[in-house]
Amino acid sequence: MGNYSRIFFLIIILILTTFMIINPQETVTAAGMGCKLWFTILLPALLPFFIVAELMVSLGFVNFLGVILEPVMRPIFRLPGCSSLVVVMGFTSGFPIGAVLSRRLYDEKLLTADEAERLVSFTNNSSPLFILGAVGVGMFASPLAGYVLAFSHYLSNILVGIIWRFRGSPQTISIFRREQSLLQEAYQAFLINRNTQGIGALLGDAIKNSLNNILAIAGFVIIFSVLTRMLSVWGVMDGLAMMLSCMFKAFCLPYPVAYGLGMGMFEITLGTRTVVLASQADLLYKLLAVSAILAFSGFSIIAQVMSIMAGTAVRLSFYLLSRLIQIILSLTITLFAYKIIVPRLVVSSFTIPYYKALYSFDAWNVSLSCLAIGLVLITLMMVISLFLQD
Repeated sequence: MGNYSRIFFLIIILILTTFMIINPQETVTAAGMGCKLWFTILLPALLPFFIVAELMVSLGFVNFLGVILEPVMRPIFRLPGCSSLVVVMGFTSGFPIGAVLSRRLYDEKLLTADEAERLVSFTNNSSPLFILGAVGVGMFASPLAGYVLAFSHYLSNILVGIIWRFRGSPQTISIFRREQSLLQEAYQAFLINRNTQGIGALLGDAIKNSLNNILAIAGFVIIFSVLTRMLSVWGVMDGLAMMLSCMFKAFCLPYPVAYGLGMGMFEITLGTRTVVLASQADLLYKLLAVSAILAFSGFSIIAQVMSIMAGTAVRLSFYLLSRLIQIILSLTITLFAYKIIVPRLVVSSFTIPYYKALYSFDAWNVSLSCLAIGLVLITLMMVISLFLQD
C-alpha cells in the first residue's frame, strides 16, 4: 500500500471512528443487523462449502479434476481443469467462495498468476439463496423476477469468463501425455499430489481454515454495515444519489432508484431493498437497477475478495473492469428477458421484508442442496470430458 493510500485509508477510519463515538446507538443497531445476517444466513450457507472445498484440495481431488476436466475447461475458458471446482462452487454457493478456492489453488501452484486473476474475476456470484429467496420472493414478491435476475447474473458472469479467455494461453498443460487413458492419468495425478496427513489432521485443518475465512467475512459484513449507516445518516448517500440522477438524466432515472444504486455501491442487500421500495419507479427500472447492483456486488464484497487475494498478482483494477463488463452484459440480458416475460411477470404490491424472507429458508438445507448440485455438475463435466477423449 502506497503512502497516499495509507493516508486516505486512515482518514476513512478516523471519520468512521468519529461517527461511532457521536452515534453509538446507530452504530450498535447497524452492527447488530450485520451480525444477524452473517450468523443466520452466511454462516450456514458458506461454511459447508468452505470445509468441503478445503478437503477436496487437501485430498488431491483437484489434481484428479485437473487432468480429467482439462478438455472441457481449456477450450471454454483457457483455464486448467482444476479450476472447474472453483467455477462450480462459485456459481452454487455465493460470495466469496470463488476467491477462497482461487487463492487455495494458486498457493498450491495449480494456477498461474494470470489464470488466478481471470478465474477470480468471474467466479464470485450472489448465492441462489439470496437472488431467488431474498430478492425474488422477499423483495419483489415474485419468484419469476428472481429467476430473471438469476439468469442474467449467472449468464453475464460466464460471458465475462469467456471474454477473458482470449487473454489466456491456448496450450494445454498436462502432467502425462496420451500414453495411457485419461482416467489412468487422472488417478496417477491424484496419487502423486495427495496429502499424506491422517484423516483427523486433514479435517481439523479444513475446519480451522474455514472458520478463519468465515470469521473474516463476519468482520467485513459488520464494518460495512456501520459504514453504510454512517453515509446515510450524514447525507452522503443523498449527494451520491443526486449525482447519479444527473449522470443518467437522459434515461429519466428516478431519484429513489438512484439512491438505491448509491447504497448498492457499498452494500448489496441494502441497495437492492432500497431500489425495490421505490414506489414511483417502473418495474423495468427496478429490475435493471437490481441487476446492476448484483453484478457490481458492492465494495463490501470487493473488499472481501481483494483481502483474500492479497499477496497475489490479482489487480483491483482488473477485477473492477470485470465488474463493469458484467454490469453491461447483465443489464442487456435483463432487458431482453424483461421484454420476453413481462406479460407473465406480476409483482405484488405487498412484499415480505427481506430479512423475513431470508430467515424463512432453511439455509443449511439450501446450502447442502446447492453443494449436491455442484457435485452433480462436476460429475456431468467429467462424463463430457471422457466422451471428448473417445
